[in-house]
Amino acid sequence: MTPAAQIEKRRPLTRAEFGQLMIDQEGRCACGCGEKLQPMTEGVIDEHLRALALLGTNALENRALYRKPCARKKTDEQDTPRIAKAKAQAGETGQYARRQKRGQGSIQSRGFDKTRTKRFDGSVVARQSQETR
Repeated sequence: MTPAAQIEKRRPLTRAEFGQLMIDQEGRCACGCGEKLQPMTEGVIDEHLRALALLGTNALENRALYRKPCARKKTDEQDTPRIAKAKAQAGETGQYARRQKRGQGSIQSRGFDKTRTKRFDGSVVARQSQETR
């Protein structure tokens, strides 16, 4: 089971939803910096409060409007590390995932030569078969 199969695709906001978020946030950035949103000059990005990769939804309650610099900061400092950690914990990245992808569940041993044995004095001799004992 991979969490990637459960991730919902990002859905763009409609004009009505964008307007509703703008009214709800009183034209201010959702990060708390207090700056006014300026869609025409600076640019505005609608961010998911809980990232889709972390099982967030496209519902309007999970969306907020951010200024572009604030959205970049949120993505770089909050979302990306959390998503990477979730993928590592789910086994989607890292050594375990690479081995599973290659079809090797664990480290493979060369094995030992079963036709020879080592004596206490350090010499190596042919192993005696069960019949000759």
